[in-house]
Amino acid sequence: PGDWKKLPEFPKLLIIRALRTDRMGEALSTFVRKEMGEKYVTSLPFSLPRSFQDASPETPVFFILSPGVDPVKDTEELGKAYGISYEQGNLGLVSLGQGQEEVAQKIVETAYKNGGGGFLPKNH
Repeated sequence: PGDWKKLPEFPKLLIIRALRTDRMGEALSTFVRKEMGEKYVTSLPFSLPRSFQDASPETPVFFILSPGVDPVKDTEELGKAYGISYEQGNLGLVSLGQGQEEVAQKIVETAYKNGGGGFLPKNH
C-alpha cells in the first residue's frame, strides 16, 4: 500500500486489470480524470435544443429511450419555438404499432412536402 501511492497511474491500471477486473471502470475514470482532466469523464446533461442544432432535414433526431422516458412534451415545446405544432398542422404524431405504417408514412411525406415535422414513437 505504501508503494502503491508512489506508482504512476498507468502501472496502477495494469495491476488493477490483473487483480481486480471488477474495479476497472472506476480505475479508468480515475486515470482519465488525473491524466486528461475532469471534462473527459463528466457527461453533459441531455439538452434537446442543443441536440437539435446538429439536426437537419438530412440528419433527423432519433431517441434511444429507457423505460418510462417520454420525450413528447419536450419535443412539442421545441417545435413551438420553431413554429411547428399540432395546432398549426405542421407536426404529426403517431405511435407506431400494427396498422400505423400508412399513417406514419403520410406524416413523413406531408412534413417533407410542406415543411414541418413528424414524431414517430415506439419505432422498434
